[in-house]
Amino acid sequence: MKKNFLIIGVSLLFLFFANSAWGAKPKIAWFWSSPSSGFWPMVERFISAASEDLGVDLDAYSYGENHTAIVPLVKQVLSNPSTKPDAVLIHNFKTRGKDVLELCEQYKVPILVFNAGFSEAEGVGKPREKYKYWIGLMLPDDEYAGYILAKRLIEEAKKLNKRGNGGEIQIVALEGNRASEASNSRVRGLKKAMAHSEFKIQQFFHSKWKEHLAQEAFELSSLRYLEVSLYWAASDSMAIGVVKAAEKRGLIPGKDFVVGGIDLLPENQEYLKSGKLAVSVGGHYAEGAWAIILLYDYLKGYDFAPFESSFFSTKMGDHQSSTFAELGDLRQKLSAENIRKINFKQFSKAYNPDLKKYNF
Repeated sequence: MKKNFLIIGVSLLFLFFANSAWGAKPKIAWFWSSPSSGFWPMVERFISAASEDLGVDLDAYSYGENHTAIVPLVKQVLSNPSTKPDAVLIHNFKTRGKDVLELCEQYKVPILVFNAGFSEAEGVGKPREKYKYWIGLMLPDDEYAGYILAKRLIEEAKKLNKRGNGGEIQIVALEGNRASEASNSRVRGLKKAMAHSEFKIQQFFHSKWKEHLAQEAFELSSLRYLEVSLYWAASDSMAIGVVKAAEKRGLIPGKDFVVGGIDLLPENQEYLKSGKLAVSVGGHYAEGAWAIILLYDYLKGYDFAPFESSFFSTKMGDHQSSTFAELGDLRQKLSAENIRKINFKQFSKAYNPDLKKYNF
């Protein structure tokens, strides 16, 4: 009889801990750079909304734009039992991602990398190979984004009928930070689109995602290259820098030249609506929510790699001035209040065990 009571007791104890594990909120630490543009605040809206909906205890740590602060900050959080998370979420900021992978390996904490990945030169391989606690990678297809931005801008530039002496469409390109694989991938997409004698890239400016550096680039390039009809920018903030600098000189974006960028941020919608921005590509801020869902499911025992992949690639959408009406009011659509109305549980396999494939 005592043996039966012991078996029942152990069984009840097991069920108690199983239920407690399911009921406990997974603790996820997100390390992110400062909001120097509107992009990261948009990511934060999606991450916060998804975490709240799923039941995630989210700790967000900002290191500003100081890439040397990343590793000490992560080490401080992982080494302290009171702050050590169940999982880590990062983007590879200025190539410090490898150091974070090594810390997560040391402290045995699962990590998912999103938004900005690794170059081959960094030698990290693929998730779950060299670093077993690096469980997944989710990236927007930045090369496609750079490519489709260039293709749409070419369509608009041709309407201006402004060409160089050789009959080519002259282009100036504004890069983000050259230590960013996202920027480098977007530039590769641009070069792929421009692989034709009809186009000539006059110069690449290293504008480091900064609006004021983009303004300086326009001021220099517009004096140096008089026949430029297309400004390609790796981000909307740099594209808007071009617009502002041009307007100071009495030039009209959309008539004297075309310019476009990547991000599709709500605060920039008037530039797109008016035609000052000819094209904007974006929507990848939603990856913040998808990354939280993957981590939540993994921590609840629903590993995504065996049934799908350890790598997820997402496409951005492109919108031109002519199609702006289809977007509607982005400020209203992408407000924090509206994003919180999304049922993020519907995308989770932990909440929907019959879900065969993620619908991101």
